[in-house]
Amino acid sequence: MSLPALLGLFASGAIGAVAGRLLRLPMWALTGAILGSAAFQLTIGGAGGLPWWWAFIAQIAVGSAVGSRLGPSVLQDFRAILVPGITAVLVIIPAGIGVGLAIWATGRAGLVESVFGMVPGGVGEMVAAVAGLGGDSALVAGMHFVRLLVVITALHFAVRWLRRDGKGDGPAE
Repeated sequence: MSLPALLGLFASGAIGAVAGRLLRLPMWALTGAILGSAAFQLTIGGAGGLPWWWAFIAQIAVGSAVGSRLGPSVLQDFRAILVPGITAVLVIIPAGIGVGLAIWATGRAGLVESVFGMVPGGVGEMVAAVAGLGGDSALVAGMHFVRLLVVITALHFAVRWLRRDGKGDGPAE
């Protein structure tokens, strides 16, 4: 990807984030940036992803932001949710694989794309894995793009609804 295309992509993501804020989109910075950069890619007809170093720097930034929030109490809190968390993962992964196999059975996508496109995981990691297996990484990126928008939007509204009813503020006492 050329430098002007990279700058255009970044600017479109930033403009999308601002528009997301003005439009009051759920998780506006993320959803707006996704929509803005996707619109840019569709406009220029780009199908290529960012250079490896751009994604690498973004992963470092996100990892650092998450890591900076962790303190000693997190380990204690994490122990309390370890079993339910593992249970959720053990339910979600087979469900994703099942839906992926159903898509593959219809002939709408290949096996690798169908399964990797339906299981949860980091978009970059899933796309990289599919590329390593010789699959259509652009299709998987698109599938995860849609998944992220749906999950972020649905969870935003679910949490707002639960909080409105006086739920979701913490454990019942």
